[in-house]
Amino acid sequence: MKIRYILLLIITVLGVSSCYDDKGNYSYDPKNDIKITFDASYFEAILGEKIKLTPRLTFAIDSNDVDLSYKWTFLGKEISDQRNLEWVVDTVTSNHNVYLNVTDNRTGVTFSGGISAMLSSAYAKEAWVVLAKQNGKSVLSYIRETQEDDGSEYGKFTYTDIPDIYQLVNGEELGTEPVRVLEHFAARGGIGHFWVLQNGGQGCVDLSGEDFTKDILLNDIFLDGNLPVDFKPIDMIDMKWLTCVVNHDGKVYTRKKLTNQLYNSGYFIDRPLEFENEEVDGSRMVLAPFSDLNYTVMYDKVHNRFLAIADLKKETAGKVVKFTVDESGYAPDFARLDNLGNMEVLHTGYYEVKEGESGDQGYYSILRDRTTGNYYTHDFRVNAMSESSNPSAFPVLQCQIDLNQVINGTSKNVFNVLRSWVYGDDFGTPYVLISKDNELWLYDRDAKMPVEKYYEFPQGQIITAIDSESVGSRRVAIGMQSGEFYVLDLTRKAVNGQKEKLIYASTHNFGEIVHIRYKVCSGNGWGY
Repeated sequence: MKIRYILLLIITVLGVSSCYDDKGNYSYDPKNDIKITFDASYFEAILGEKIKLTPRLTFAIDSNDVDLSYKWTFLGKEISDQRNLEWVVDTVTSNHNVYLNVTDNRTGVTFSGGISAMLSSAYAKEAWVVLAKQNGKSVLSYIRETQEDDGSEYGKFTYTDIPDIYQLVNGEELGTEPVRVLEHFAARGGIGHFWVLQNGGQGCVDLSGEDFTKDILLNDIFLDGNLPVDFKPIDMIDMKWLTCVVNHDGKVYTRKKLTNQLYNSGYFIDRPLEFENEEVDGSRMVLAPFSDLNYTVMYDKVHNRFLAIADLKKETAGKVVKFTVDESGYAPDFARLDNLGNMEVLHTGYYEVKEGESGDQGYYSILRDRTTGNYYTHDFRVNAMSESSNPSAFPVLQCQIDLNQVINGTSKNVFNVLRSWVYGDDFGTPYVLISKDNELWLYDRDAKMPVEKYYEFPQGQIITAIDSESVGSRRVAIGMQSGEFYVLDLTRKAVNGQKEKLIYASTHNFGEIVHIRYKVCSGNGWGY
């Protein structure tokens, strides 16, 4: 989002009114100046939407008896000759101006003003992307989120369900055996693409983030068409230079991009990623956007340790390294990052150390002692990788937590660490969510109070997917095995019981929901 705001600032500075003479036989009178302005520096619209613009004309003299003509243009094409613009958007683009030329027909002098247009397709907006299994087939759906200013702190959110968007756009079935989705970006900017991981039909497919049209198949970008044996992907990480796809057996296959300006370039190789002459197990990659660390954190299940996969630059992308840790930073009861000992990692998520800033990142795990069965929280932070040194990690805290009422060995559990760190009185969301069938439980990692039940959904529904990648993690999407979709409020006021927790409950059955990802649309320096 930072990039977008910077661009808008530049546009605002540049979007000033001007005038010019048609070089006819007229005498220019500066008292006839007309200043053209708009109520905002830009407007947003989607393809096919009718927009209305009403310019403000400020005259240097009385405007009651002025003979004017108007010409609206966009991308060099005239779109209206009326004073106020009514135009059906027929182009997808961003950061281009709609111009209004106003000519004083008595003097022949033309005055110009412009407003920036952010024009996108109907599907290039923030939304939750939902991957589900229905009637044995993969189904991708799009739930658009719209924010309205109702005078409240964060506004009012409304939602529009667009089921089976892949079939709608591409006119064909997506495939079978759905796994997960991943939004990824290119350094040149633009709306992020979406990888859909599935193990049946056409296999994994990358889709345009603008309109969800099919771009490329994963099977087609392995070198010489050589796919790994028993290739059934379960996860993917797409960074600036390196793309990693994780097979069901934990083996990691990589692609080094030829350029970071494109969503896809270069080929995967069918040789698994290695570290210290051994294949690494990458089945626990920790997807952590907006960190700008120049690497991805990975939990190596075989050796029970955390490692980093480098992405600092093209030449070293794919190098696996250990974290540098000051030994004095380890408390006696803190499980080491290079050897977690008797601890089993149930889940690792990430959080922002400083809201909205990059360069440092926190990683938060739920551990279980294999001997005692006790549960623990495990918190460490890392800094960015540089050309002169490997990344450093800093142990924060490990403490015991009672989760026996949530994790019982028979109920379905889904974990989620909300990314936002505490910031202000009602902004931070320092929470860990754990589902237990139809119940959602919450742990405040800041207050460290006992885990509490946050929300109970109807009996018979089982939570299968949780996503908290909306801005500030203030809204969380919940997907059910039986096809229901919900959005919950996780602001401090909702957590403290000062406002309603349920924001949205869809009436559509999406099928068995297997994964949800919030579509942020625009990436940043991290690049995935």
